Order: sequence, then structure tokens, then C-alpha cells
Amino acid sequence: MKTVKTNRFDDVDVDLEYEYRGYNYSVEHEGKLFLIRTYDDEPGRATVLRPTTMHDNANLRQLVSFLQAELGVSRIRLYKEDLGSYAEIDCGTLAFLPV
Repeated sequence: MKTVKTNRFDDVDVDLEYEYRGYNYSVEHEGKLFLIRTYDDEPGRATVLRPTTMHDNANLRQLVSFLQAELGVSRIRLYKEDLGSYAEIDCGTLAFLPV
């Protein structure tokens, strides 16, 4: 696994009163691309944006280890289909944590 692209984002709208700042990462492994996002106001947490089926992906263990080593995260969120949103996983068991 390797990070092939990193870019900063600053999504701010004063009128609508929101502010999202952080980094997008593109991580590649054996021709497959994983899109990861971190937010400045959530240190130690990463969200896997794509693929949305990452929880069923055979590379999940390797991606978790990579994100822990490369980004220093201890909390990772994946898309949870039955919730229709992102949920945190246990980095040891890879199971979704109770909501």
C-alpha cells in the first residue's frame, strides 16, 4: 500500500455556518484505489470514503494497519449500509462498534 495523492481541503461557508478542514488521501494497493479523509477537528480519526463496501473488502486489515502506521490514526470509520452513514470500527476485530 502507498499514498499516491494527498490534498488539503478547506470547505467553509460563513453564511451557512459550517467549516470543514482536513486532508483527502488516495491510497493504492494492487491497482485498487482507496479514498480516505481526515478532519482537523477530529485528530486520530480517519474515514474511508471509497469503496463504500470496504467492510467486506479483503484488504481491510491491511488498510487499517497502513492508516495506523502512516497517518497515526487510532479510530477508523467505514460506511455502514444498514445505517446509511459512517460508523467506527474496532481496529482489532474490524467489527463495527455499537452505535
